[in-house]
Amino acid sequence: MGTEDNPRGLESVFPSPITMDAIRNMNRRELSAAEKSSPYSKYYHRELAEIPISDIELVNAGPVASSRATSIHDRNDLMKPGYLEVETGYAVMEDGSGFAATLVEMPDVTPAMLDWWFNWHPLEGLRYAIWCPTAHTDISVKDPARHLDRSGISLEERNYGCTHYPVEGFDLDGAMKISIEFFSPEKFGLDMRMFKEPGISRAYCANVNLFALDNLPLGVFFHAVREKGGGIEYRSRYWMGYTMAEGKPSSVDLPVSMVDLARNNCLHSLIEYNNLASFLPQLHQEMGGRIDDPDAFEFSS
Repeated sequence: MGTEDNPRGLESVFPSPITMDAIRNMNRRELSAAEKSSPYSKYYHRELAEIPISDIELVNAGPVASSRATSIHDRNDLMKPGYLEVETGYAVMEDGSGFAATLVEMPDVTPAMLDWWFNWHPLEGLRYAIWCPTAHTDISVKDPARHLDRSGISLEERNYGCTHYPVEGFDLDGAMKISIEFFSPEKFGLDMRMFKEPGISRAYCANVNLFALDNLPLGVFFHAVREKGGGIEYRSRYWMGYTMAEGKPSSVDLPVSMVDLARNNCLHSLIEYNNLASFLPQLHQEMGGRIDDPDAFEFSS
């Protein structure tokens, strides 16, 4: 990601201006023979889902003023009714940290499907790769048994306190192993009095670290989910140059171009979450909403 292990600059990952054609023409890795035989490899080969042109135009307009962006210290604002000033865009904040935001509409997706997804996908590399074939290569988890149905933990809470180890980048050339440390909403320091309908159904919160670089802290994300019109709104905020501990943010120095990191993060979020929305209802149905034994289910062609 433009670090010393990968000297290619972040500015070269996505052309400017960005187009949907450029995104869809990004490279994908070759699947192994076993992966090719998987019933869900069909999702890997599908064309990436369309990103709304209005969102692409927002990215192409360049960074927004930091005064319009949501500070990590104001993260509870995502649980207020309505919308914040910047729902899709990116910025460099006054303290030099990075900010990215995306809002992705997910028709026919339920909060329960998302809970399932965040426990199902980290158990196998191909499952992670179908999410974003142009950027995701592999994944593992610290405690696989915790994610299974027989763990006895509710799907909504099963990921709290877990660590995922994806191998990814903004494209395949920049892929490296990272660690994603998930928090419960309480341990993320959210005001639980605000954690209620109709404002928010789920909160996915985590630290992101560069595991391949001595677990260097990279940033923090907060995905706020609320139900809308037979589906959900997936509202994401990314704060680069921060890490969370004991429910409080602290800043870290990153040896990268923050404006490029923020722009790339915004684009990657739009790519992966629009793509996820395009297949999650079908995949969830094919898997029977279960995680323990994926080989026991029949898939449609």
